Amino acid sequence: MPRTSKALYGPAFAIIGVVALMLVFIVVSTHRNMNRDRDRAVAAVHRQGLFLFDALEAVTRAELMRETWRHGTVGPLLTEIGRNADIAYLYLMNGEGTALESAGAHPGEPPARWRPNPTAAEPVAARLRTMPDGSALYEMVRRFTPFPPHWDSTGAGCGACRERFESRFPSPVSLAAGLRMDYFKTARRSDIRHAVVMAGIVVALGAGALFFLFVIFKYYSVEGTLKETRDYMQLVVDNMADGLLSIDIQGRIVSCNLLGMNLLGLDKGAVRGVDLAHHIDFKDSGIGDTLAGCGPVMDREIQHRNATGETIPLGVSVTPIPDEGHGCRGAVIVLRDLREIKWLEEKLRRSEKLAAIGELAAGVAHEIRNPLSAIRGFAQFLENNVLKERPTEQEYARIMVTEIDRINRVVTDLLTFSRPLETVEAPTDVAALLDHVVRLVSADARSKDVTLRQSATGDLSGLRLDGNQMTHALLNLLLNAQQAVEDGGTIELDARREPADGQLRISVTDDGPGIPAAERKRIFNPFYTTRKKGTGLGLAIVQKITENHHGDIRVESPPPGRPRGCRITLSLPASPDSADKETS
Repeated sequence: MPRTSKALYGPAFAIIGVVALMLVFIVVSTHRNMNRDRDRAVAAVHRQGLFLFDALEAVTRAELMRETWRHGTVGPLLTEIGRNADIAYLYLMNGEGTALESAGAHPGEPPARWRPNPTAAEPVAARLRTMPDGSALYEMVRRFTPFPPHWDSTGAGCGACRERFESRFPSPVSLAAGLRMDYFKTARRSDIRHAVVMAGIVVALGAGALFFLFVIFKYYSVEGTLKETRDYMQLVVDNMADGLLSIDIQGRIVSCNLLGMNLLGLDKGAVRGVDLAHHIDFKDSGIGDTLAGCGPVMDREIQHRNATGETIPLGVSVTPIPDEGHGCRGAVIVLRDLREIKWLEEKLRRSEKLAAIGELAAGVAHEIRNPLSAIRGFAQFLENNVLKERPTEQEYARIMVTEIDRINRVVTDLLTFSRPLETVEAPTDVAALLDHVVRLVSADARSKDVTLRQSATGDLSGLRLDGNQMTHALLNLLLNAQQAVEDGGTIELDARREPADGQLRISVTDDGPGIPAAERKRIFNPFYTTRKKGTGLGLAIVQKITENHHGDIRVESPPPGRPRGCRITLSLPASPDSADKETS
């Protein structure tokens, strides 16, 4: 599940809450309505029973006032009234609960067992009873007094009426009635069915809300999985070794990975919708042909000028995105940075060239050195013995020896360059190595009034290097710098260990005229030199020694922050950790 806010959860939980409230409301409302209906029904039946009692008393009173009243008149009257479907039974009972007259049969417990003794203060007793068959029966008992309170003063013959009644029904007399409430039961069942239907509807709504909540959960779960997959795929695309982008049929960028943005110099925040034609020539790259003809372009090489103004080689492959019909809806473009490949190709060509030169140099050096040794010996013999009395010719012989020595040095450089240099690493104190190199060139520096400065930063002892090769490389750099600076110039030799990457960096900086930009790529080529007296092998040997130490060489002309001069820096992988491990 993603951690972002889930806006759809609010309505789902709101619906569930409303459904819960509606269920509570229906239950409470149904319960209250059923109780209220029961109370109303009981009150209505109670009034009906009171009306029945009053009617029986009135009819009995009317009969008592007639001279023809007979003792059996009340019984038929109860029987006739008891025919009503809403009346279960009618009983006329004496004080002991014995039935004097009755209509119908009371189910279960007789009224005499539960009835209280009606008094003048509480003349009526009633109860609601549920019968074994589930029906409801409302039972009432009231004192049966067919005489008004002032019966004796209402007229003649009233006393005789009382005597006639009491002769038949000795006081006290009670009337019990059982009234059926089937209609109440039917109404109650109807209310229950209605409540069940409403509850079912609400439960259905709740189930729908729960299903909606489940769907939302699944939606966000799928969305989270999709987002993780999308982020992972974007991470994979962004970390590709090549630039990858897609465009629509108008050439506008739809998507682009990080390397593609860097190669094209695009802003990461506003890449979508950018017209790619403003950054890549559609004609040279073949993108225009792909959009027009829906055909692929594979590994076409172009020269692209990036945002810094540097021209870099790019390999472009264009694959069309076909439309549902036969057209093209866009293209997928792969950009490959060819700078490293070009550098490797150049290195391979250089290696092949150096190999050929090395083979030639080895053969030439062997054939030249022996005659040179003989010529030098004869020249020295002439200088020291034959031409002692002829100073002019003796000077010529001395020049011959000097030039032969120079040729011999060239041959030595050729042999050094042609033979594979076997690096013999040993713990080396770099600061002491710098002192030694400076002492070797200090005499020449003083002759030109050149100031030599050296510095060593950090602990540079115990680093595993080939001391002889590094001495040779630094001598070549210092001699080149001395030849480049004018009289009274300055040369700086600096060594330091970078804490960030553990690299050892040794740099030689001079304040001479510097190296033109057009010549910087050629200065490491064998036999390339801008001086009249030079073999062009010094910097080539320095590069070879640096590569043997698995390092690299960098040229800055002029150095940063200076108006002129040149700085050549050797970067060697001689970190303190690796040095300690190897020395142990």
